[in-house]
Amino acid sequence: MIGNLDLHFDIAAMVIMAVILLQLSSKKNIPIKRSYVFIVMCILQVLVIVCSMGMQLCMYSDAEQYYKMSTIFFDFYFAIDYLSAIVFMYYMILWSGRSIKGKLVTKLHLIFAILLYAILIVGNFINHDLYIIDPQKGWVYTSKLQLLSVVALYAMFFGICYAIKYAEAMSYGKLTAITIGSACVVAGIIAQFYIQDTFFVNFVIAVSMLLLYELAQHPLNILDGNTQVLNRAIMDEMLALDIADEKEFELIVITMDDFKLVNKTYGIDIGDVMLRQVADFLRTVSRKGKVFRYGSDQFAIQIKSGSDDFNTVLDIITERFRHPWIYEDNSVRLSATTICLSYPEDGNTLGSIVEVLDYTILFAKKKNRGSVIYTKDVDLNTMRREKAIEKAVEEAILNDTLEVHYQPIYNTEKHCYTSAEALVRMKDEKLGNISPDIFIPIAERNGKIVKLGTMVFEKVCRFIHDQKLSESTIEYIEVNVSVIQCLQEDFVDTIISIMDKYDVRPEQINLEITETAEISAVQIIQDNVKKLHEKGITFSLDDYGSGYSTLGYIHQFPFYIIKLDKLMVWDAFETEQASTTLKYTVGMIKELNMHIVAEGVETEQQQQKLSSLGCDYLQGWYYSKAVPSDQFASLIKKAS
Repeated sequence: MIGNLDLHFDIAAMVIMAVILLQLSSKKNIPIKRSYVFIVMCILQVLVIVCSMGMQLCMYSDAEQYYKMSTIFFDFYFAIDYLSAIVFMYYMILWSGRSIKGKLVTKLHLIFAILLYAILIVGNFINHDLYIIDPQKGWVYTSKLQLLSVVALYAMFFGICYAIKYAEAMSYGKLTAITIGSACVVAGIIAQFYIQDTFFVNFVIAVSMLLLYELAQHPLNILDGNTQVLNRAIMDEMLALDIADEKEFELIVITMDDFKLVNKTYGIDIGDVMLRQVADFLRTVSRKGKVFRYGSDQFAIQIKSGSDDFNTVLDIITERFRHPWIYEDNSVRLSATTICLSYPEDGNTLGSIVEVLDYTILFAKKKNRGSVIYTKDVDLNTMRREKAIEKAVEEAILNDTLEVHYQPIYNTEKHCYTSAEALVRMKDEKLGNISPDIFIPIAERNGKIVKLGTMVFEKVCRFIHDQKLSESTIEYIEVNVSVIQCLQEDFVDTIISIMDKYDVRPEQINLEITETAEISAVQIIQDNVKKLHEKGITFSLDDYGSGYSTLGYIHQFPFYIIKLDKLMVWDAFETEQASTTLKYTVGMIKELNMHIVAEGVETEQQQQKLSSLGCDYLQGWYYSKAVPSDQFASLIKKAS
């Protein structure tokens, strides 16, 4: 029962809803189902407020005809107000990112709420039995209205619980905020039954709708900030729904080749403009296809089965990237690799689809830039093995099962072993022994190389300390470090702190940088190398003759040792030209006052020739393979 005419809360609620609708109309249309449902919820709430204001004005008017009109407003008020609760239930189901297809229990809950609502509302339109209007007391709710309220609370509660159960599509922070907002609405509805002098529940609901808009429906949460296409989180949400509904679709992923070069050449602002131009173009290639920002320089188009001709869309995209992109006086050519995937043929879960796409993109960057690649043509067995190795690396680091073997290095002047190279080894229960040539690049790609390298370095320092190598002929141990390690801000501090921990002297460590790794941030590495060099730690250039900028490396870093790649050594015994190259390479390095380690020594002939050429150190199976730490310790004791 309402005793006074008080429209203040309804007016405030209408202002809030007007603000939300104004925001929705001024922003770019967001083509996802739950956005449309949210708009429906807003419209319903506006109609509820209009009905609320109308029934109050009519009921408290002195004119008898206006008083009778209040029943119309009451009937529509209850119909629309409690329908909003059902729509909210459906909205939360959509927001969960889970389809209700095949979920019989969920469907029954939804159908039960709709059916009971429909029975009560239709009955009210016929009999007006949800309330009683008394000229003296105002309106009085009946037991059926209480039942309808229970249905509404049940629908809201079920929707929230469903979203909490399947909360992958939203952060727990947002979910918590929405839950609190919904709880306020529920509390407001309950309080309205007991505080009937002022009608405030619409205001509470409007505030909650504003909160819902800011946390869930604001374009910043759905659209990519620069290109204004759907972001990656929404892509995952929508694909998951289509996969759950078993709706066939195809994905075209466009990944720009060397886009960092565009940013570096033209500037980041021009780069952002180019991305916006690409996004605007991709919106035009398909009538119903949805465009997503898949990565920093990657876009994806989802084309559902039967909506557009896939090959036509692909041809349009391929043809466009043959021409430059124009902005003011800049003409920019963008090379793009296009990846094509079909569901369910190339993956039947969201996880497998993303996995296949990521692997195909990686494969394309290595071998087929600028081309069109179908994921079905890529060796997925290799991908799965790489993923298994990636997982094995993580477990090996977590469980500390990595082993360090040592390959002794022979000193041609002292005629004994004076150093050794530390080589990491990994063995997995399922995959067996995994070569470092395989798992090291994988560790570099997934960011585990820093932790792996630190772990290996600590094992080496512990070995030097425990075996008291300073009392043997072993002067130092060579430890491989990844370029990625050298780029870390705390690289120097980490190396020094580990050496201090095990009382290892700087001259007992030699750090190897692999020449086959392309360095993109030379200055950072130079600074770190300089700091460690000043501490007394020496550096080696590993695999000399196999990589990118051979002479550039020698000039840029204070290398103490140059390690000749084994292929360079082996070739010298195959052709006269290669032999001459090796001879003058050794002479050049000696002229630069650097020491030489020849790798891959396997025969006495190689040993004799390399020694005669002036190589300071020899390393290879002719002397010893890399052996576990305990065997190496025994080897050194025997040699001593």
